[in-house]
Amino acid sequence: MKSNLENPVLFFEYILNEQNIYHEVDKQLLYSDFPSYNITLPSEIIYVEQNEWGNYVKKSMSVADLLIPILRIEFEKSKKLLLDNYINNDPNQNQNFLRYQFNTIQSLISNNTETINIYSYFLLPLRGLVKFLNEKLALPNLPNFILDETGVIYNPINETEKVLKSSDDIILSIFEYMKGENEKKEKILNKDDYQLLLTYIMHLVEKEEVPHVIKQLHPKISNDQLRFSFWVLHHELYTTKRKRIYFYDFIKDVFINFKDSEIKSIENQFGTRSRVVKDKFLPVSILKYL
Repeated sequence: MKSNLENPVLFFEYILNEQNIYHEVDKQLLYSDFPSYNITLPSEIIYVEQNEWGNYVKKSMSVADLLIPILRIEFEKSKKLLLDNYINNDPNQNQNFLRYQFNTIQSLISNNTETINIYSYFLLPLRGLVKFLNEKLALPNLPNFILDETGVIYNPINETEKVLKSSDDIILSIFEYMKGENEKKEKILNKDDYQLLLTYIMHLVEKEEVPHVIKQLHPKISNDQLRFSFWVLHHELYTTKRKRIYFYDFIKDVFINFKDSEIKSIENQFGTRSRVVKDKFLPVSILKYL
């Protein structure tokens, strides 16, 4: 269930229920290539996957690792819907609108403290939405909205940055290195091409489709480093478990580097670490996965 203009926080109303949490996790895993998986709420997912050598191996991931990217995406959507609704409202009704949205968020916390205490990271986007109301939408002469978190026991597990980090921040943390130099001190992309790359990537993420390519780009890095950079973006945004196949089309269409590559080859090597050289110009956001 997705948030909409009429109800900008509908997703969070839906997800604060363990049955719906299970359904959302299961729905995401259905898009994976796992031959089998088992979900044990609230903590763990055991799954079988095929590694790059073709062997099937049993692995595990935390439920939080799968849910946090979903919460981040829905948090961004809710902020945009709140802003759009605010802009389209009669200005005289805006304060009532903000008060109603705050009361909705407060009710979500007050009525679901047991769930929030189990899945503590659910609290973060709700806090973030109230912060957005106070800092971006509320009139400056009015008091801030303050949440009552009575009964909530918050146990952070280093997920604050992941939930509240915007898509633009994630994109820059991964691809900003491309405006710099490679190991041979060659410019990876010139200024105009770098800005064009960011425009392409932002369209890819926001519209979930390959943009119209007005000019192909030729970054001066290896194909393995370039392809792996997009695996990191995919992982940071969605985790590796649901593959967006338009990422492969994007790589093929945007970069001259892959003009002789087949889509299937890009797919098969997407996320392969063994061939990626750990050059010093790569950012920590990429190196941490190598």
